Amino acid sequence: MGLKSKTNQRGFTKTQNMFQLFNRYVVTNSKIIIRNIIIILFVFVVVFGLVTSLVFWVVRKGPPEVTVPGITGGELIEGLLILQKKNLRAVVDPRYFSDYSKNIIVEQDPKAGSIVREGKDIRLTVSKGSIVSIVEDYTGKTMNYVQNRLQEIFSFQGKTIKLGNVTYVTSEYPQGSIVGQFPPPNTPITNVDTIDLVISKGKEIQAFNLNDYTGEYINDVMKLLALRGVLVHIITEEVMNPALSGLIISQDPPEGELVKRNDTVTFYVGYLPSEKEKEKLYARALNFDVPPELETAVIRVVVADRIGEREIYNAENKGGDSISIPFKSYSNTTIYIYVDGGVFEVRKME
Repeated sequence: MGLKSKTNQRGFTKTQNMFQLFNRYVVTNSKIIIRNIIIILFVFVVVFGLVTSLVFWVVRKGPPEVTVPGITGGELIEGLLILQKKNLRAVVDPRYFSDYSKNIIVEQDPKAGSIVREGKDIRLTVSKGSIVSIVEDYTGKTMNYVQNRLQEIFSFQGKTIKLGNVTYVTSEYPQGSIVGQFPPPNTPITNVDTIDLVISKGKEIQAFNLNDYTGEYINDVMKLLALRGVLVHIITEEVMNPALSGLIISQDPPEGELVKRNDTVTFYVGYLPSEKEKEKLYARALNFDVPPELETAVIRVVVADRIGEREIYNAENKGGDSISIPFKSYSNTTIYIYVDGGVFEVRKME
């Protein structure tokens, strides 16, 4: 009986020791693990909150929001200016439309009223005009214009139309302008492969017999002679009758004399004493022969008088061309002639 009791007591003691061991290592360590997990979760929540706050702050600090304006149906230039004021960028998509004129905004994306941030791309569908199905009227245009126009409209339609024969004629139209074409305007382009052009080379300046210009106003006569390349020299004479001021009193050479380009005609013109000393605006003519050794050259002419400098001519010419340029200026005029960008000649006119 005593032996059994001792055995039971030892078993109980051993069980108690195991329980204490379990409590010491397992329970205590579990508490530490749970505590560490809680700490980690707490740190994660704090870090997540900070990151979220930072992202939210960065987003709020981005470009300000603006309302997309409605520019559909307006001119492209006006629409671009409106978008620029809103700090929005335009992406232009040009297309042909039969119902819209050229450079009209047909569609926009995003739509008007949308809220976007500054710097956003606004895609604009812009009309290039109607699809051309007939030959256009090129009267008054230049050959460069026609070349660019044919390339623009027909390359889109998958058809090639080129320039054919080019003929130059003397006419009243400005030099370089188109005065005729074949096929004529409104011809269907179905079977058209080439377009022939007739281009003006300006007025042909020939010798002519001088009229009697006595009694006519000097400016009217100067305009007329300038078109023929005739130079005019004016000598003022004092008159007392106001009706004679500005009128031609006499001329040299006289009526019937043969004159031609670059010839000079002298006119004696009446002016009142009060008008005689004033600077007057005259119609003049500049004649210039393009150096024949040049194949082509860009000729630019600038005149300078008391009201400042101004360009009166700027065009490409062939070597050997004779140019006559009518213009108006005051007395003591300086003329600068540029050939291919460089000063070629300086002339003085009183």
